[in-house]
Parts: sequence; structure tokens; C-alpha cells
Amino acid sequence: MSLRLCFFPPLASLLLLSTTWAACGGDDDDDGDGTSESCQQAVDHSDLEWIQANIFTPSCALSAACHQGNASSANGLNLEAGNSRDNLVGVAAEADDAAGLNRVEPGDPNNSYLLIITGGGPMGVNDPRIPDSTGPMPENNELLCDEKLAAISRWIDSL
Repeated sequence: MSLRLCFFPPLASLLLLSTTWAACGGDDDDDGDGTSESCQQAVDHSDLEWIQANIFTPSCALSAACHQGNASSANGLNLEAGNSRDNLVGVAAEADDAAGLNRVEPGDPNNSYLLIITGGGPMGVNDPRIPDSTGPMPENNELLCDEKLAAISRWIDSL
């Protein structure tokens, strides 16, 4: 996994830095064996409820700068609980690099922009459709572990 830090203005206080960094999300703390507890749990899940609680809410929807509220900087993609499914499934991806893909194409994880932009598509984090300006999502955070990406893939496949 790679660690990417959030960008802050140089005069930001240390308190603001620590509060904002925590709000950016990312993957769980390592439990000592190289895999977080929620990554270990992900192998048993493919349901949106678990994905929401363990991926979208902690890694994607923690601030308005990401996928919360009107998510103006994220093409309106709100990934808060109660909004994710309606904002993902069968909805056209608005990113320039999305090439006519839906955010989630039911039954087709390899052609779902959600999986591509998180680095879980067939080409992984080297997919040319991942914008250079942001890199793989979640932006400015640790990448999602393979187990969580597989849980998202199984959920999409089940739709």
C-alpha cells in the first residue's frame, strides 16, 4: 500500500493538520500482520451495507471536499449512507477519463468506473483512465486493500 498525505496550506496549525488528516479517511491501521482487520473482514462480504460502513463512509465520505453532501468537487458523487447506491448504480461517470462508463455497471465490475478509479480494475493502479491529477481514489489517502476492492467487485457483480 502507498501512503499519500492530504495537502494543507503551509500556515495551517498542527491541530488543523491532525484533524483534517484524520478526516481524509484511508485504510485501517495495520494489526501487525500486514492486513487491517477490516481488510480481513472484507473477504466475507459483498453487501453494500458492509461496504458503506467499512469503505465508503471512512474512506470516501468524510468531508464536503470528498464525497459528502453536494460533493461539488467530485462531480456530485455523494457516498454518504443512504445515497451511495442511487449515486452509483447505472449512473454515468462524469469524469473526463471515464470514456462513457457508468460509475457502477450492474454485473460488470471491470467496466465500472468506481472499480477503475480505485485501482481495482483489470489494469490496477496503472489504468490510464485514472486521472493524473488525483491518482487512484481515495484521493490523498492510503489505497484500498485488495480485499476491499474484491468486496466492491463482488457487490457490483451481484447487481
